[in-house]
Amino acid sequence: MASADQDQLKAIFAQVDELFATGKSPEALPLLKPYSSRSDNAEVQWRLARLQYTIGKFFTKDQDVAKQLSVEALEAAKKAVAADERSCFAHKWMGIALSWSSDFEGSKMKIENAYIVRDHFLKAVECNPNDPTSYHLLGVWCYKVAEMPWLQRKLAEVVFTAPPSSSYDEALGHFVKAEQVQPGFYVSNWLYLGKTYSQLGKKTDAKEWLSKAASVKSEDPKDVEAMREAAAMLAKL
Repeated sequence: MASADQDQLKAIFAQVDELFATGKSPEALPLLKPYSSRSDNAEVQWRLARLQYTIGKFFTKDQDVAKQLSVEALEAAKKAVAADERSCFAHKWMGIALSWSSDFEGSKMKIENAYIVRDHFLKAVECNPNDPTSYHLLGVWCYKVAEMPWLQRKLAEVVFTAPPSSSYDEALGHFVKAEQVQPGFYVSNWLYLGKTYSQLGKKTDAKEWLSKAASVKSEDPKDVEAMREAAAMLAKL
C-alpha cells in the first residue's frame, strides 16, 4: 500500500474511532464504507464489523434491517480474521458478530456457535492481554451460559457431547479482571458486576456496582441501555 494511501486510511481510522467513541457510529459508517472492498485489510474490516454491529444493535428499530447488518458485520469480521489472525480486534469482533447473528437464527444455532464465539474471545485475550473488553466479553459469555434456561440446556445436550458450561463465579472472575486492567472502561462491565454479584447472593456488592452503572452521565446508546437496566435492577434490590 502506497504511503499516501496509508496516511489517508490512518486519518479515516482516527475520525471513525472518534465518532464511535462518542456514540456517533451512524456518522462513522459512510466514512469507512468506500474502503469496504479492502478484504485484505483487517483494520478496515473489524472497524466495519464494529460499526455495523453497533448501528444494528443500538440505533436500529427495524429488525429486518438489523438482521441484514448482522450478516454484513459477520462477513466483515470473517475477512478481518482471515487478513490478520493475530489481531485482537479481529477476533473480538468476530466473536461479537457471530453471537449477534446467531440471535436471529434461534436457540439451536446460538448453541452450535457458542464454543466458536468463546474461542474467538479467548484468542482476543491471548493476542492482547491488556484489552479489558475481551475479558468483559468472556464474562458475558460465561454469565449467559450459567443462566441458560433448562430447555436450552437440554437442546445443548443434543447438539454437543459436552455442552457449554460455566458458572457465575467464573463470569465474575472475568469482569473483575477487566476492571483491574482498566477501571471504569465500560458501563456494561459495572452492570454485569452488579448482576453477577446479585446472582451469587451478594446484595451489598451488587448494589455498589449497579449504583455506579446507573449514575453514569452518557448519551451513548450502549451506555444508556446499561444504565437503564442497572437502575431497574437497583429498584428491585
